[in-house]
Amino acid sequence: MDSSSHIYSHSRRSAFTLVELLVVIAIIGILIGLLLPAVQAAREAARRMECSNKMRQLGLATMNYADVNKVLPAGAIMRNTGNSTASLWRWFSMWGVSLLPFLEQENAFSMYFGAAGLSNESPGSVNATNKGLNKQLAMLRMPIYECPSDPGAGQQMKPSTDDGHSDYTKFDIYATSYRAIGGANTGGTWWWDDNGASNRTILRGAIHTVHLGQVTGADGAKYSLSFDTLASVTDGTSNTAIFTEHHMAQGMPRRTTFWSGVAANHIYTCSPKSATFKAHQWELCTSTCGLASPQSTYFCGRSAGAYHAGGTNATFLDGSVHFISENINVGTGWKGSGNPPYDIGVWGNLCAIADGQTVQVP
Repeated sequence: MDSSSHIYSHSRRSAFTLVELLVVIAIIGILIGLLLPAVQAAREAARRMECSNKMRQLGLATMNYADVNKVLPAGAIMRNTGNSTASLWRWFSMWGVSLLPFLEQENAFSMYFGAAGLSNESPGSVNATNKGLNKQLAMLRMPIYECPSDPGAGQQMKPSTDDGHSDYTKFDIYATSYRAIGGANTGGTWWWDDNGASNRTILRGAIHTVHLGQVTGADGAKYSLSFDTLASVTDGTSNTAIFTEHHMAQGMPRRTTFWSGVAANHIYTCSPKSATFKAHQWELCTSTCGLASPQSTYFCGRSAGAYHAGGTNATFLDGSVHFISENINVGTGWKGSGNPPYDIGVWGNLCAIADGQTVQVP
């Protein structure tokens, strides 16, 4: 056999057949299919860890705020603007603003002027005279309040609360992911501390609305809410949740979370009826919360929910962060009789600071 025939024979033996190539491609496809879920799970685990770390910073910032100011931060500060209805009072500050100096955001906080509404579209004379930059502050993006698992975090949009409310913001602001916990809700369509019965204030949370003046509740009674202190948390700091997640809802993006510049239904939540933990799955939340429209919209808009498998992160007043299962007992709400006359479940007990029903984090 001459040398040329030897080379020709060798090259034929080294070639791949079409069948062999297809087998190799099929094997590679199977390997990718097996590895892709593991890669996605690893990425989500990293995102959840980053999210948890940010929520831990919120807890530490709250503790430092309380140490300096001797009170817990307000979820929102409301001042009467000539309307006795609480939901139409002007919002003057949010917890997201109050914590800025304790999150290394002193320059942003220096823009805030507390004697004017936070979301001034056209600054009034008092704001202009004092060089307040509240609108510009409200329009800033704050990555510290964004969870990387939240597909809506960092998007600009007008909050749904714009519609029909002359006192609320009318410009695009950045969506965020974390909400303060205002307390335990027992029924009705609005917040327990806005239009709820005044005899239910025992169910307040650590970071709730503060009324600078009296407000008329749904029961017709006049009452007010002032700042709470660490001494007010008789259920224990390790048993009191202060922040949770509310990620952008599928199909209802304007019901998402905003760190400043809007009313309370975008910055904190209540439980238990709102605590379906499905806020990010809008249709599922509204169909399973047990309430008819428009109550289902109100409660899902104030619910918890995150794009983490099986539950949601929550920050506690001792600075710890726990993963709360979406199957946690959330209670059934106001019963009207018995002692106590409500059932707020395990999650509700964790959200109230002084309801006398101390429970451990599950």
